[in-house]
Amino acid sequence: MKTTVREDRLLVVSDVHMGNSLHRTRRAFRDFVQFALDHRYSVCINGDGIDIAQLSLAHLVSDLTPSLGLFLKFGDNDLRIYYTVGNHDIALEHFLADVGRMKVVPFLSVHSGDQRIRVEHGHMYDDMFLRFPRIYYVFTAIGRMAISISPGFYEGLHKFNVAFIRFSNWGLHGFGLFKKAGQEEAPTDRIAGEQPYFRQGAETTGSRGFDAVIFGHTHLHGALTLADGVRYYNTGSWFSNPHCVAIDKGRLWYGPVSELIEKGDPFRMSDDDVVAAITGVYPVQVRGTDTMTLVPEVAHT
Repeated sequence: MKTTVREDRLLVVSDVHMGNSLHRTRRAFRDFVQFALDHRYSVCINGDGIDIAQLSLAHLVSDLTPSLGLFLKFGDNDLRIYYTVGNHDIALEHFLADVGRMKVVPFLSVHSGDQRIRVEHGHMYDDMFLRFPRIYYVFTAIGRMAISISPGFYEGLHKFNVAFIRFSNWGLHGFGLFKKAGQEEAPTDRIAGEQPYFRQGAETTGSRGFDAVIFGHTHLHGALTLADGVRYYNTGSWFSNPHCVAIDKGRLWYGPVSELIEKGDPFRMSDDDVVAAITGVYPVQVRGTDTMTLVPEVAHT
């Protein structure tokens, strides 16, 4: 299983939750996949792409069908699909290998240009998930039943779940009695709504030599600059306003998927770049003639 890869161009999203009855972004996700193909990006779905924990088989078929044909074209275009495992699809840990065109991995270390970028779903930094996995899965099962009743009932239960987790964290950390003066982080020190252990996890990961860290899991999108200039991104979820990280030879762009599709590629490829991506060589015009020749890509700087 190969978890360290080199990619010049890569799009990273998370928490698509295909197969969940609340997933209503089939066309938007298809447009995203088509965008990746049109602009020659490989794709990383950073966990919870398929919602096995709250799965409706009928919805999974409906969600996958519009994009399935496009996924099959990635290999024909020398592009790759990476799938990192999350908590709602944790059963895929038993299939950590290449599945057709898709490479299923627990995490991904990406080399692009002179940058090292770590992509993880983020659930392994979730204090509640690690301390009380059984309670976590009980809430997941209850959520599945709530979805079958109605989306509104699920939303109400979800808000209660979020409040319960926050109260539990408050209790587990001493009900705020042991904080020193000035110890409380300012809201700008972490993504709005996220628990501090996700930022801490990103900082720990970044300290291992990465220039950027990308999580999902929390369904809360945002970006921060951490210690030593490490950039931390969370791409949110497709239940609301999905975000994306676009990577091009070490350059990073972050923003809503809708903006990416509407405004176009933030790193537009020249015609020569497109030729090189397909053939591995660059077209060069011979000086003083109309003749075109091809040179190896390594000659391009």
